[in-house]
Amino acid sequence: MSTAKPTSSLTSLGGSWRAYALADPRGPLGPWWWRISATGLSILYALAVSLRSGLYRSGLLSSRTLPGKTISIGNLAAGGTGKSPITLRLAQLLQDAGATPAILTRGYGSGLAPSDSLALLAGQVLMAPTRVCRPADEAMMQSMALPAVPVVVGRNRFAAAQRFLREHPQRAPSHWLLDDGMQHWQLTRDFELVLLDARVPLPRLMPRGVGRERPSALKRADLVILTRCAEGVPAPAQISSVHAWTSAPVVQTSMRTGLPEQSSDGLHRYDPLKHATVCLVSAVARPDDLREAVVNQLGLIVNAEIRLPDHGLIDRQRLQDTAAASDAVLTTAKDYWRDPAVFAGLPQPVFILPLTVTSVDTALDLVIKRLR
Repeated sequence: MSTAKPTSSLTSLGGSWRAYALADPRGPLGPWWWRISATGLSILYALAVSLRSGLYRSGLLSSRTLPGKTISIGNLAAGGTGKSPITLRLAQLLQDAGATPAILTRGYGSGLAPSDSLALLAGQVLMAPTRVCRPADEAMMQSMALPAVPVVVGRNRFAAAQRFLREHPQRAPSHWLLDDGMQHWQLTRDFELVLLDARVPLPRLMPRGVGRERPSALKRADLVILTRCAEGVPAPAQISSVHAWTSAPVVQTSMRTGLPEQSSDGLHRYDPLKHATVCLVSAVARPDDLREAVVNQLGLIVNAEIRLPDHGLIDRQRLQDTAAASDAVLTTAKDYWRDPAVFAGLPQPVFILPLTVTSVDTALDLVIKRLR
């Protein structure tokens, strides 16, 4: 693996710890003082994680249980492993099986107060927060993708779920999908689904890497899904290293960014000749992956680009100026639903890039059968 100094992606992320950690998953690049300090901070982080998990395992801190079945969808790394598409697919399969799932999420970037909560249904507020805030981007995306599935948002997920059950008892779910739930010790779960990026399945701990927990945390897994698999990825040694930490089944899947069909306003069909050059807009965990998919997988010409930190707010004037010489604007569903008004009325049509996960349905069907 190359150890060359990262350039554009580092610059666009302001030289943050995440940029260094993602540039080389074996450890951070950058100046010597960063390498030394990151190693020391990783040790402190490991101690804090061990202390917190130990308090819950010993019973000094208690986990709460929700009515129905709770399925945690989480990972070892800080973002970018494909939780959202797999959560959506699992919810869809549960619906198809006659279940009534609800998604329970923290709501990153919503501005929701720590003790507050909200719920969405078909993109509309079903349970209003006590203080005005904007719905979280991923929650809105999930709600629009599955209009019949309630999406309950709150930092205190047990309290958010309890409020939802009090105010909407007729919508009590059969299954709670705990989005990004692996480190959410406050709730018990009936099934632990863990996602790993096949390119770096066992990352080093933050801030030296992007790992939230040590590989030993995989012992809690009931199913492990390796995402972003490709030819030669993961390597046999990487697969063996995952199996060394878990007795759970390990499934390999791939993620594909597809060509959009219609513009966000439904007025334009995507035409590769008419929309030859595109402005790519993203505020996601791994923008390099998105650009690589658009350029190399889809073969599109990106002549302008806006990159922001994960969950970042897009400035409309900057978008208009940046996209001025492009035939179309491409963005992710998460970025679009963060604030659709930013994209409304642009001279260029706006297209949302679809993201799908392949070879995952059989594994998710096993989850559903086990929890019937």
